[in-house]
Parts: sequence; structure tokens; C-alpha cells
Amino acid sequence: MLAMRPIRLHLDTSDYAAMYRAEPGTMPARVRDELMEMVGGGRIEIGLSYHVFFELMRKAEPKHREDRLKRAGLLKELCGRNAFPYPTDLPHGPAFSTEGLWLPRIDIEEIEIERVVESMMRAIALHPEVTRHELRVLSKRKYFARWASDNPARFAQFAQQVWPLKFGTAFVESGDLRRYVSEEVTRNDANLKLRFDITDPVIAYEVWFERYGRDDPIAERRNNIASHLVLVLQEVQSMLGGAADLHARVKEAIALRGDDALSADGRERLLKLRADLKAFRAEITSPQELCERVPRWKELLGGQASLVAAQILFAFHREKRAIKQSDGIDFVHAMYLPYCDLWRGDKAFSDLLIKHRVNFCERAVPTLASVPERIEIEIGKLRAVARE
Repeated sequence: MLAMRPIRLHLDTSDYAAMYRAEPGTMPARVRDELMEMVGGGRIEIGLSYHVFFELMRKAEPKHREDRLKRAGLLKELCGRNAFPYPTDLPHGPAFSTEGLWLPRIDIEEIEIERVVESMMRAIALHPEVTRHELRVLSKRKYFARWASDNPARFAQFAQQVWPLKFGTAFVESGDLRRYVSEEVTRNDANLKLRFDITDPVIAYEVWFERYGRDDPIAERRNNIASHLVLVLQEVQSMLGGAADLHARVKEAIALRGDDALSADGRERLLKLRADLKAFRAEITSPQELCERVPRWKELLGGQASLVAAQILFAFHREKRAIKQSDGIDFVHAMYLPYCDLWRGDKAFSDLLIKHRVNFCERAVPTLASVPERIEIEIGKLRAVARE
């Protein structure tokens, strides 16, 4: 029998918030413990994502630091190195990472080990304790590699003093940096180890908010996404509204009788126009057609996620309700529906997905309490398939 793959989960930010502060014996605490046991047994994989991380962590005053580290610790225990990529990275690589890569690809690629080493070499050349021999060593990368291999203590001394980043100290102290410089470790492996420091939830909180003093990015991104959704929805509604007005005038003209009646030729042309308007409305209210008309969506989100996005947009249109700022983040979370087995999201948003039969909506789990049971159901399905 083939080994079963783990069930892949997306949890809502509210789930993590409930579990990290849950008192023993409560429902969130029981679910948390069950999930941790399933993670430890390799039965499930829970993916962390950029928006979940920053929604949960949020920048806080120093007095709340322990609370934030507790949140980060839960993310680390449950997710490990499992992650959903940034939504716009979905078309450009795996839709699920086991290397902890939840930051935007463009940010990750900025952390490049060879650029770090070049910066270090320049800094060492300016160091007051550098010798003439070491200056010659620094003139060529291959000389530097040999010197690092032969002089581990001296290399470690310089590396700790001139390390140019505000993270990655474990990478230096473990000897991984020297092994990379000495060509004992590949560039790809070195980058993975270095980048993991910035994607580990506990370290990421410290680096982002404390060492670099950055602000909370989630509010601005959430508002931008929601504003963009509003604009697209308004454009669709405007096109549909214009078509509806024209359809009403055509219908009125066709119905004229007596002296005001249309000629046979005029009536035929208007009947054709009415049929064209009906076809236009069917096309413009089709998510598939919207994706074809706006190829940028596929470029940004990939085929499956872009269709989900279009379906959600038309669900908002049919509901005739205003888009809230919070819908921006819920919309982003929904982009992971095609890439997980079970999906948790905001209840109202989940109800919207199910009501309008958005692709993969059957993966939505209504409550945190029902997650363990749904996992067992999915495991049962996999077992049945494996037996066939």
C-alpha cells in the first residue's frame, strides 16, 4: 500500500488567536492539542501565510512582547516549515512550500548569500585588524574560500564583527557561513538556511518589528486589495447597468404598435441587438469569461486561483452588498482554496463561497471545533483510494 500524503490545511487567523490563548479544557485548547498531535504524527500539514502572520502578530508595545512571542511560538509549532506562498507568487512556483517560504518571492530573493559574502569581504578589507596577507586573500573569491577553510577561528572572528544583516547570526555561529565560503555547502543550501531565519515566526517577529523597526504592513495591503475589488466590481456593475438600460429601450421599441411600430427591417435589427445584449450579459457575468478578458488575473494568481477570484467577485455582485476592508484579507485567504484539502476562513465569507458555489467551496470547514473530524474524514477518503 502506498504511503498516504498528509492532509493539507489552511487555518483562519481567528483560529490561531483562539488557540494560543485557550485555557486548558476549552474547545480551542482541545483542538490545538489534537492538531499538534496530528502534526507530530505526520498526518497533516498546516501552511502559514504572509497575511495570517501579520494579522496575528501585529506591531505591539514592548509590554506585549511576551504575548507576541507566544503567538509566534504557536505558529512555529503548528506550521513548522510548511507555508503557502504569497498570492502573486502562486503562478511562479510550488503552491505549497515545505521550506517556510511565505514572504513575497521578491523579498526572499533579496536575501542572497553571495551578495552578503561580497559585502563582508569589503567590510573585512576595511577592518583595522586586517593584515596585508589577508588583504591579498580578499582580492579574489577563490583565495578567500581557501583562507576561510584553513583559518576557521580567524574567519569566525571577522564574520561576527562585520556580519551585515540584523538576522542570520545562527547561520554564522553554526559554521554554515564558513562552510559555504569554503565551498563545502552549495549556494542553494546556504540560501535556504539563511532565509529560514527570516521566515521562522519567532525570529521574523523580532527581525521585522524590533531589529528593523518596521511598521505593520497588513492594514495598508488589506485596504489596497479591498479598494481594488471595489473598483473592479464597480466597473462590472457599470457595464451591466449600461447593458440593462439599453436592453430596456430595445424592448420598449420592439413593443411599439400602430403608427409607432418599427419597420420589418428595423424590428429585425433590434431583435438581433436584443439577442446580442443577452449574450453579452451572459459573458460578462461568467467568471471564466472575465478571466479571459482580463489575462492579468491569471498572470497575478495563476489559473485556478484567478477563477476563484472571479467567482468571488461575481458573488459580491449578486449579493449586492458593499465590500468591507476586512473582505480584502478574506479574499486573499480564499486564493489558497485550490491548494489545500481543508480551508478555514471568516464565517460570513465562507457562507458566501458556499452559497454561490465557488470552486473548492466544499473544502471550507464551518467551525474550528469541526476541524479534527473533517481531517479524519479526509484521511478516510485517502485510505479508501489507497485500497483501490
